[in-house]
Amino acid sequence: MIKKVSKIVVLSVVTSFLITGCSVSPQPMLNEDVKEQVKNDLSILSEVVQPVTKPISLDEAIQRGLNHNLQKKVKILQSALSQQQLDLVYYDMLPSLTAAAGYSERNNYAATQSASFTNGEPQPLGNSYSISQDKDRVTSDITFSWNILDFGLSYVRAQQQSDKFLIAKEEEKKVEHNLTQEIRKSYYQAVSSQDLLKRIQPMMLEVKQALDDSKQIQNERVSKTPMEALSYQRELLDILRSLHSLESSLISAKIELAELMGLKPGIAFELADKVEKDYVIPEFKMNLDEMEKIALENRPEVTQSRYQERISEKEITAAKLKMLPGINLSTSLSYENSDYMLNNDWYSYGANVSWNLLNVFKGNELNKLAKTQVEIAKEQKLALSMAVLSQVHLSIVKFNQAKKEYLLSKDYLNVADDIYKLTEIETNLNVNNRLVLIKEKLNDILATLRYSSSYANVQNSYGRIFASLGIDEKNIEKTEVKK
Repeated sequence: MIKKVSKIVVLSVVTSFLITGCSVSPQPMLNEDVKEQVKNDLSILSEVVQPVTKPISLDEAIQRGLNHNLQKKVKILQSALSQQQLDLVYYDMLPSLTAAAGYSERNNYAATQSASFTNGEPQPLGNSYSISQDKDRVTSDITFSWNILDFGLSYVRAQQQSDKFLIAKEEEKKVEHNLTQEIRKSYYQAVSSQDLLKRIQPMMLEVKQALDDSKQIQNERVSKTPMEALSYQRELLDILRSLHSLESSLISAKIELAELMGLKPGIAFELADKVEKDYVIPEFKMNLDEMEKIALENRPEVTQSRYQERISEKEITAAKLKMLPGINLSTSLSYENSDYMLNNDWYSYGANVSWNLLNVFKGNELNKLAKTQVEIAKEQKLALSMAVLSQVHLSIVKFNQAKKEYLLSKDYLNVADDIYKLTEIETNLNVNNRLVLIKEKLNDILATLRYSSSYANVQNSYGRIFASLGIDEKNIEKTEVKK
């Protein structure tokens, strides 16, 4: 009894020690580790994969974004992860091959004896014992087993995982389309910013100089009344505030473009395009019926819904397989170094069937669930197709509207240019005329901004057409030939 209690105490102490030793407490990262990680991250971000050696065109900006944008790289890695998961699923279809080896030893022999059984009662035991194994044993075993039902389910799961991989590839394609669209929009905004900032900064100096001159005139009491001078200064300050506001809205355009291209902020680059007086408006010639077909065939979202529908359909097959009995085939090769065995190595084989009858009832419910999922996937595909068709029509409407706004802003800019030139000719040393000239120069800059922004909107709307179709601009001719 005492011996039994001591064993329980020892076991309790050992268990408590293991539990205490395996306990985990939150360990915040050390500041030194964080600083080292930040240093490494900045080093990686500072590496320019493709150095900027010349002014960047729109095509180059798009290519840089597709090659070096960090969000795009994340999607590529996610696709690679799906591929690796697909490779792992294939292994689930293979049979199981298990190898085992062991050594065991005991402090005494496993001696046993048997009693005779007579008239329904065991007879008294004698003093003779027998043994059939050594105190130390070495065993080895290799077993090959294959469950046919598991193979069928693994095959279906592999097909589903392959569709999930294709969904990931479509998601990657969608990111490319969206990234191209964002770069196109940001590029022309940066073109406008690059041109206008060169005009805004000298004008700021001009306005500040006029403001200083006005204050000097006021101090020298040259002006007729203090109110006249203060009103003049107020208008100059309003113009200066407008210039600062305009500068703030433009200065971030190139930084946003650099991020989309995968360039670290602070890397200097110039853009190949400039703000022009007369842009060439892109034309798009394709009827809506063709566009609808192309969109439904190529949009990544619609393709993803088709794969999702196929995954749901395979779930019906999986539900039916789960209702079937499991057939397990096995064969093994074994060895044991016992002196009491005639045959120390042997092989065996066999087959067995197991069937959980309750799975028949559960399988019916799983089958119904799978069919419902298929119906949901079909309805989602139709709803998504309707949304895609609407986006195609809206892209054409917005493109046409953007062209109208561009032509209007172009006329407005021409008038603003003429007014500014006339004002510049009529300007003399009169302070009031100088203020008028500054105002008209600001109006001309704002008109140029509206003009360049309207053209950027035309390009953005033009790119949105291809995004709604799910194709690249360069592939439009190939698509038309295919159709």
